Amino acid sequence: MENIILKYLQQTASTEEKKQLLDWLRESEGNKKTFSGLRDIWLASGNIPPQTAEYSENAFRQFKENVQQYEKKKRQTSYRLRPLLRIAASVALILVCSAGGYFIGRQTPDIVYREKEAVVINQAIMGKDSKGSVTLPDGSIAWLNANSKLVYPEKFSDKYRKVKLEGEGYFEVKRDEKAPFYVETNQMTVNVLGTSFDVKDYPNKTNSETTLLTGKVEIHLPGNPDAILLKPDQRLTVDKQTGVHEIKQVDASEYILWINDKLICQDEKLSVVLHKIKLWYGMELVCQQGTPVDQRLSLTIRKESPDEIFKLLEMIVPIRYSIKDDIIYVKPKK
Repeated sequence: MENIILKYLQQTASTEEKKQLLDWLRESEGNKKTFSGLRDIWLASGNIPPQTAEYSENAFRQFKENVQQYEKKKRQTSYRLRPLLRIAASVALILVCSAGGYFIGRQTPDIVYREKEAVVINQAIMGKDSKGSVTLPDGSIAWLNANSKLVYPEKFSDKYRKVKLEGEGYFEVKRDEKAPFYVETNQMTVNVLGTSFDVKDYPNKTNSETTLLTGKVEIHLPGNPDAILLKPDQRLTVDKQTGVHEIKQVDASEYILWINDKLICQDEKLSVVLHKIKLWYGMELVCQQGTPVDQRLSLTIRKESPDEIFKLLEMIVPIRYSIKDDIIYVKPKK
């Protein structure tokens, strides 16, 4: 069973192995606690900084210490998991080998018990400097921006498809008129049949947004009995405190620039470059009057931080910048 648990956490388990795992979980509370304990160790070891040889050694050593502490506690109970150190070596190796890329996230499974049925719930979690994509059970694709989390079942219902989003996600949904697709956030529910759209709802932001690229979506807001219909190239912004919403006509393709592995600006005005940078990093930008916004430049951004990019811009164009509370302030150099 230990091998199946490891495969499940790695998302390599077959359908039959998943069924064996669920049957084993139903057998006893001890089995459930054993699974939860190993899953927690897996999650605790998932914060992976850029890969170095020194980090690899430290990560493996720390992971083994976590497992040893876990085993020590479990020796006092009846549900002891003996081969954890062997599994720890495999898990640590996988975690270390996956480090260093731009698109790094964690897909973490959980088991939810509803009445007598065990339902597998997955979580795709992106860290501060991570972006990634997830293929959902119906073949739809979700891209997740940094500091975002998507919760979704291992298998969708025949009547509807529902996911829970925290942060920002871009979705390309497979059309299925018999099973509408719902994206839920703390502020809204987006209902689609088959379309592509971006949803942005970070807990620390004052607004939540939905931007439609293709197709049609209905948005349901708390306290509003009427659904709001969006058309392509429209963006809905909702004030979280007042509940007031606004719809604007936009170039929707600009709002999914972040799903690419790089941002290329070729001989464009500074005003355009700043606008794209704002969308790329998901930050607000305040540009002071007198800034040389008509000056043209070329720029490619990959994994650089906002500070690194604006230090470079200060060398190319006569500007000064500062960053405070996720707001970039730009002013002319005097």
